[in-house]
Amino acid sequence: MNLAVSYDPDPDVDVLNITIARRPWSGWSLESNSNFIVKVGEENAQDVVGILIIYASYKVAPYFRVAGEKELRWAGRDGFVRYEPATDTLTWGAATDAPDMVSQAGDLIAYWRPDSEDETFFEAIGLSLRNATKHLSPYFERMEPPAGAG
Repeated sequence: MNLAVSYDPDPDVDVLNITIARRPWSGWSLESNSNFIVKVGEENAQDVVGILIIYASYKVAPYFRVAGEKELRWAGRDGFVRYEPATDTLTWGAATDAPDMVSQAGDLIAYWRPDSEDETFFEAIGLSLRNATKHLSPYFERMEPPAGAG
């Protein structure tokens, strides 16, 4: 399943859109960060079909920067963003190993938990992007080592 990736680098926009070739039915903010919109399809409440990331250059730092820029727009580290170089996986928020709380669209993975008010709905608690370097190129480039490391 191919992911389509687009990015508007204008600092006033700074939006990254990652989708599969399916129409979203709805979208919800990631539980811990409203700058992430998880797009879901019509199959079920965990049918991830894409994500929209507002302030994307901040949300991939310190592991990636906007391609061609000498400096990061933001170089903070906050545990919300994690990167595993061995698997080239970028993760935001929380992850879970519970199979019924994980959904996938190609290299995009969403992690869920039951809604605290209505367990027929789910809240997105985290996201991972496998093969991040491939998917984020040509818009972002990997930092070696990450900004602020060492």
